[in-house]
Amino acid sequence: MSLRVIHGSGLLLCIASLLIAIYYMEGHLGLAPCPLCILDRIVIAVMAFLFLLALLINPKKIGQTVLASLLAVLSGLGIALAGRHIWLQSTSGRALSDCTPGLGYMVEKFPLLETLSIVFNTTGECTQVSWRFLSLTIPQQTLILFAVLLAHALLLAYLARSR
Repeated sequence: MSLRVIHGSGLLLCIASLLIAIYYMEGHLGLAPCPLCILDRIVIAVMAFLFLLALLINPKKIGQTVLASLLAVLSGLGIALAGRHIWLQSTSGRALSDCTPGLGYMVEKFPLLETLSIVFNTTGECTQVSWRFLSLTIPQQTLILFAVLLAHALLLAYLARSR
């Protein structure tokens, strides 16, 4: 299997997931993303950029290893974000504030670390289950996506190492 095929398929997976989120979930279904969903999208967009960069540059063995490591770390971060989101939804909003300001407002008014602390600790918006597909909530689907992207990164690391 070619490394360029791995890069291209990873890029395609990231772009497809972003397009589904933006055009179908937001545009067609009218679902507004919560702060954790926005952070998930940022992670996926950064991963898409790395896959595109690798596709264009086609780095050698060390570059492929660094790329695979970055992708694995980002996938792990995405898994952590999705896991936190799933946990928040499982609490059904108990002991969480439902009046937390939106992410845009928090980024403008608070330092980055404080914004992230608010997002992870007190966001009531993220507790709502607004849509399901095959009985899976959006964060559960996102967790699966990040697990697939992690497998992608591990395959890339394996192939880069064996060359």
